[in-house]
Amino acid sequence: EVESGDAPDLEGTETPYKFGYLTIVVSGAQRLQIPNPQHIKVLKYLIAHGAPVDLPDITGYTALSHGTMNHMAKLDLCRVLLESGSDPNQRNRYGEVPLLSCFQTNGIGAIDLLMEFGADIDIADADGVKPREFQLKAGPEVTAAVQRWLRKRSGDEKPMDTKACEFCKKPGGDGVQLRLCSKCQTARYCSTACQRSHWRAHKPLCQPFSVRNTVTLIPYYPDARNGFCQPMAKFSRDLLSIPTPDTPESHHRFAHTPKSIVIKVQVPFDAFSSRPLANVRLDGDLLVYTKKRDFVCTIRRGDAPEEYDRISQVVRTKGVGGAKAYFAAELRGKTALIVKVSEVLAEQPF
Repeated sequence: EVESGDAPDLEGTETPYKFGYLTIVVSGAQRLQIPNPQHIKVLKYLIAHGAPVDLPDITGYTALSHGTMNHMAKLDLCRVLLESGSDPNQRNRYGEVPLLSCFQTNGIGAIDLLMEFGADIDIADADGVKPREFQLKAGPEVTAAVQRWLRKRSGDEKPMDTKACEFCKKPGGDGVQLRLCSKCQTARYCSTACQRSHWRAHKPLCQPFSVRNTVTLIPYYPDARNGFCQPMAKFSRDLLSIPTPDTPESHHRFAHTPKSIVIKVQVPFDAFSSRPLANVRLDGDLLVYTKKRDFVCTIRRGDAPEEYDRISQVVRTKGVGGAKAYFAAELRGKTALIVKVSEVLAEQPF
């Protein structure tokens, strides 16, 4: 009917919501439990015959907005839209770009796709909220994904930017166990052979732990346990009834004693503000924990003022949003945490 001219105008809309035909295809695909490859074919066909890729509905959402906004994201269809010229920065009637909706639902795959096609993190919505500022509220996985793309755009690199072997680039998981360089504890390798082959390139960058580049902190283990390491982003999503995985029980525990660890250090900040530095206490306790929460503690300024000030300054000046940063560390008993502050690691998804 499209080719014969009997079909409706492809630039028109349907329903009181004013859905364009590409939005109807995407919405239909989202409501099927078993993917149907015909949706991609139909999408490409309609685009080829003149269907506009960024036709807004009554609220200003485009097909791309619908396809990326929640846990029903259809990234294969969205890639077709973007490759066909869909604008990753088109704003809805509330001024929001698609990226903001992905932040709210922790849609990491959609964030990666939008950032790949040039999503701008500095476009404010009608309330003045920008994705760059909002990423902290959206949780560590969102922050890690965004910062990884920003570094890729600028050509910058940080230790542990990707979870892969430094030499052969083989990713960890699926039976591949990555081990850290025993000296700097930041470079990862899948085998001894890869580590030896990469040593000439890694040697100038390898910074072993030393008195000059570390601080020795005194961990404090509070008595309170329940919810201590519950991400604020999960609380927010639960309040909005946005589906989120349950926090594992292991994330509620406190002190275990691994030796070499990667830690997150977080200074006090207003978790409910899009501008987390507005109400910072300069001497408040620092929150420290690992990805598996097999080590969790706080750092009190009164226990070691100089060391507290040094690491706090690094977090505030080099951490994402001046609120949190990641470091390689060694736990030497329950009362001594050695942190290498000379290298801030790439943002990790915890």
